[in-house]
Amino acid sequence: MNFKKIVSELKRRNVFKVATVYGITGWLIIQIITSISEPLSLPIWFDTAIIILVLIGFPISLIFAWAFEMTPEGLKKTVKVEAEQSVTKTTGKKLNKIIISVLSVFILFLLFDKVFNTTSLTDSKNAIVSLPSIAVLPFADMSPKNDQEYFSDGLSEELLNVLAKVNNIKVAGRTSSFKFKGKNDDIKKIGAELGVDHVLEGSVRKSGNTIRITAQLIKVSDGFHMWSETYDRDYSADEIFNIQDEISKVVLKELKIKLSIIEETNITDHKLTSNTEAYEAYLKGNQLLINRKPKEIEDAIVEFKKAIALDTKFAMAYARLATSYGHLFDYGNIKRDIAFKNMRKYIDKALLLNSNLGSAYAALGHYYQKRNFQFSKDDEESYKGAMKKAYELEPNNPEIIMWYGNSLDFDSVERMEVYLKAYEIDPLAPVLLNNLTMTSQAIGEYKKAEEFAKKNIELNPDYIRARITLIEMITSEPNSKFGEGFIEAHKAYKKYPKHLDVLDLLAGLSSRLGLHKFAQDIGETITKVYPDNDSNLVVNFNILMNKGNFPDAIKLLDKLLNKMNLKEGSENRLNLELFHSMVANESEKMIDYIEKHHPIYFSDTLTVLSENLNNSIPEVVSFLRKGDKEYSASITRLIKLLTSVIEKEYKFKGDITKEKNGVLWKLDKIAAITGDAKSFVAIINEQYFNRKIKNFNFIQFDIDPIYDDIKNTPEVKELLKRINEDKDIMRAKAVAYLKEEGLWSKYKEDNEK
Repeated sequence: MNFKKIVSELKRRNVFKVATVYGITGWLIIQIITSISEPLSLPIWFDTAIIILVLIGFPISLIFAWAFEMTPEGLKKTVKVEAEQSVTKTTGKKLNKIIISVLSVFILFLLFDKVFNTTSLTDSKNAIVSLPSIAVLPFADMSPKNDQEYFSDGLSEELLNVLAKVNNIKVAGRTSSFKFKGKNDDIKKIGAELGVDHVLEGSVRKSGNTIRITAQLIKVSDGFHMWSETYDRDYSADEIFNIQDEISKVVLKELKIKLSIIEETNITDHKLTSNTEAYEAYLKGNQLLINRKPKEIEDAIVEFKKAIALDTKFAMAYARLATSYGHLFDYGNIKRDIAFKNMRKYIDKALLLNSNLGSAYAALGHYYQKRNFQFSKDDEESYKGAMKKAYELEPNNPEIIMWYGNSLDFDSVERMEVYLKAYEIDPLAPVLLNNLTMTSQAIGEYKKAEEFAKKNIELNPDYIRARITLIEMITSEPNSKFGEGFIEAHKAYKKYPKHLDVLDLLAGLSSRLGLHKFAQDIGETITKVYPDNDSNLVVNFNILMNKGNFPDAIKLLDKLLNKMNLKEGSENRLNLELFHSMVANESEKMIDYIEKHHPIYFSDTLTVLSENLNNSIPEVVSFLRKGDKEYSASITRLIKLLTSVIEKEYKFKGDITKEKNGVLWKLDKIAAITGDAKSFVAIINEQYFNRKIKNFNFIQFDIDPIYDDIKNTPEVKELLKRINEDKDIMRAKAVAYLKEEGLWSKYKEDNEK
């Protein structure tokens, strides 16, 4: 065999050129088809079929190029074409032009793909990949007696849980999906509100010993029923969970085909319980926790306890019971030691039964976050670690995603990004929407914050906290309209006279506006309705302080110190001891306390302090100046240290018009203890009048010794006069409203008409 002769003949017959043209053209066809198949909703097999056809056509084209030749008379077999009739050279030139053209298209395609894909990846780290999306609506109970609600809800939950384990599909969260329970809303509206392209709905009908389950997949855009199936099963109480498990797997199999999901999902045995009554109680408990109402939280605790009484190995019920005690501590009336003793008990039980239960670690995070009155560094690290673990175990659970977000810095972009991930899954969840509102406010996106708040109120009218957050926005940066805020808070109070958040907000606003009798009335209501909640002591202490009733305030402060159970001499206790001494005017006693428990303040070689001790430097310095001994060297070192620490926090070289509020709050204290009245006035003016953070407290200013050197300077007196005038304007609006309501005669101060 003459190899050179064969190659020469292949060249003469243009086989290599045909192979080149076919190869490049085939590659382009495959790339174009794979790019357009998803937008055109082509079936998953279409791409594969095209690839196979292109591959099959390749050898056929080569055989054709070898065996046939195009002549002026048409297509002929190569062996029948005389040499003088052959036009292979002309054909080769044409093929060269085709190759050049195809190569040009090939290069353009590569450039387009490279430039545009790279840009999209660079511009957005979190570019959202277009994935199939679905909401599982609560299945309707169509039984004659309507006695299969727990089964239909359970089946919906089972389908949700199974689909949530599929990585390449977006599944709307339970809280949002279940808002449509019992409603007959338009599918397009549901899809728009949940942000999904498909809806899975169905029904359950029990008749005698047979149960019929109907499921149907609907495309949101046109209401087209993509798939529908009916399943008939023999019904018995013992087989309920097996039926749910079986149906969910069958439905998932169908959905994978209809939604072109190619990734296989290993559905492990995640059965929560085998007891139907326990499961029903568990579902009821979950539903009762959504709006965070005290009575509903108490009822949820009853349901979860019922669930674990019926099934002592129901790990998820233990975890949710622990979480419920945490919610009751936040929103209801329960003693701290009882709440956290129960939380720890049920968390440990849940983790003993299932060491990989994300919800149990989330409850553990809440335990560390709130177990002590003052959040310590150790508790903070444990809290963040537990929430991160929960998130790693259940990355598609929107509630856990939200709780993980809570553990991140309050005003960080990262926190907002995590919330938005949860929001994409569960866009109607009331607590999540409220967190989005507050974080948008914290990062300065005020318009977006207002939109989230109003959306929450519209979608979740039973979630009262959403209304409170909107009012808080009126009374904080960049608005700080205390008068209008008081009016709106009082309107909420008339509607929800015993809601803790409403009472807390109204007490604070009335106290700031100098409506002391009104504030005292609200404080008494809190004491009566929530005697064991920590807010009771805190709110009433602030009311007494703003009123100037220091003796009674001291008594409450002593109770707070005892309740906090902070170790004598600990860093966490120092700030409270300093404040106690301010109110009680006990300078020498405080200096003795500092010398005994925190001698590091007097070290000749002091170069660094913990965050807690750093934050206390202004007050420590002010007390040392009042002492009988000479502390000037220590005072100089402490001021120098504090200044250097704050300078490290600068983002704009100390420009008070640009630095964060946290930096300004520290700078105004440095200005005060160094006697720099001019800088102090400039900082407070920036905060109060420019940024409209109107939290300036005259009582605090009067009793805190750090302000002693500047409070009587002309510029500071002028500043205080302007602040007083502004507060009088805001107070006048509240007073006018109380007069309209016929309440002014009851709440006016003794020196007022």
